[in-house]
Amino acid sequence: MNGVPLSVRVNRLFSLAHDVDGPEPGEDTVAAGVSRILGRPVAPSEIESLRSSDHEPPEPDVLRAVAQHFHAPEQYLAADGYHDYDTLVRFKIAVREAGVRHLSMRSLDASAEPTTAEMESLIPLLENLRRSHGPLPVASPDPRQT
Repeated sequence: MNGVPLSVRVNRLFSLAHDVDGPEPGEDTVAAGVSRILGRPVAPSEIESLRSSDHEPPEPDVLRAVAQHFHAPEQYLAADGYHDYDTLVRFKIAVREAGVRHLSMRSLDASAEPTTAEMESLIPLLENLRRSHGPLPVASPDPRQT
């Protein structure tokens, strides 16, 4: 299994952290959140360097705080053991970008979650749906389901 660079995983967290039509959070916003978590200042340039592939080895506490800021498991920004969560992040991004409002997997019981392999197999389908048809318009919530 090929490794996913840290910068790619950090950028995926930024990508996941916004609505369909909303902007990604900026480095300054994330730096402020990470600073609050750590109780010390973290410069936006430090966050920006995590997003680039030419960064210095980051401080472990900063990586943990970035993961915490995005509500991701700390392991996601570690050297290994992140693959299952990376698949989940990519799957959620693909679902959002395709405009999918409901996804039913009949092979699962009501309380089961899709496996990593099932999500991996669906990601290309969702990406193709988006390329073929563009994102679907976001509908307002059904008042009967609240």
